[in-house]
Amino acid sequence: MSASATPDTPPAADVAPHRALSVDDFAHFERRYHIAHRFPDFETGRPGGSRCVVEGRIAEAQPWPGCQWVSSDIGIAQTYESHALPGAPAHLSIIVVLEGEAELALGGERCRLLAGQSALLDYDVPDDTLPDYNVPDALLPSPLSARHVAQPRVRAINLTLLKAPQTPHPSSHASHPLSPWLERLALGHGCRRFSLSDALLRSLEESLQWPVGAPGTELMTEGLALQMLGQALQQSGGGYSVEHGAVEPADALSARDRALLARVHAELERHPGRAHSLDALARLACMSPSALRRKYRCRYGRSLFAQLREFRLRLAHRLLREGLPVQEAARCAGYRHATNFATAFRQFHGVAPREVRREQ
Repeated sequence: MSASATPDTPPAADVAPHRALSVDDFAHFERRYHIAHRFPDFETGRPGGSRCVVEGRIAEAQPWPGCQWVSSDIGIAQTYESHALPGAPAHLSIIVVLEGEAELALGGERCRLLAGQSALLDYDVPDDTLPDYNVPDALLPSPLSARHVAQPRVRAINLTLLKAPQTPHPSSHASHPLSPWLERLALGHGCRRFSLSDALLRSLEESLQWPVGAPGTELMTEGLALQMLGQALQQSGGGYSVEHGAVEPADALSARDRALLARVHAELERHPGRAHSLDALARLACMSPSALRRKYRCRYGRSLFAQLREFRLRLAHRLLREGLPVQEAARCAGYRHATNFATAFRQFHGVAPREVRREQ
């Protein structure tokens, strides 16, 4: 189970063997899943490449495009941490611990999971379009990390869905087949615990014994994934607040709140390339920063950061179609580094910036 298990590589079709994974194997996972690993039990932070970290069985499946299912039944020989890198795409994950324990951290929230516990995680992509990580009022989301302490046995399920799977062409930017449900599950960059039914937990435990690639396994995995999403939706309430842990339905907003939130939304849409800060936007909304973040997500179904990022990438696409060079389009859209811009652009539009400009 990693801090950011993102489906960018098809899984193997054969039965998952019993494996001993070394530090060198973790280096492969870093490239594939856009994460970095640390080994805090060692002074250097990283032991020798052949040293065993985990041993057991890990199976992967893709129930549908843009979705990855990872089941693991392992023993952890060395405590390790995994940290999402800037290249990790925005995604939603459901993590279920069936045995053992794990700890997640995201958006200033820490979530320790024990046997039988589950968490919903909503990760927005950090990039360089907003003020520094060290600026307190920045909209930039905090990093995602997970810590796995040494323990005899961990059995877990990780279901990850990309928020914006790549599409063949920017003009055909299709939504995720589950996008209406994913929007209702969004936490605005954060994580929270929720409960799965005992019956579903038993089914998930049974799934650890399924041979990968056997007839019917793919359909049964898809069924379990839909049940996990359904039970998470039942408990989401459509307006979960990470800061206050309470449900605030959209129709609870006053007419004044809606008008002030529309003012903020219009400011982001008119001037996406500006270096907006949460404090400045909160003053515009006549709210505290925490109230603005909560009420904006309640009103628009997404975080301020996610909305601003979309406005910036749509502006960049229009500028490229008008003939601007890639670096100039990135600068006008608020990006300082072309590499980060290209990564975010491809993840959102499904095509590289230079390919859009080449069409002109």
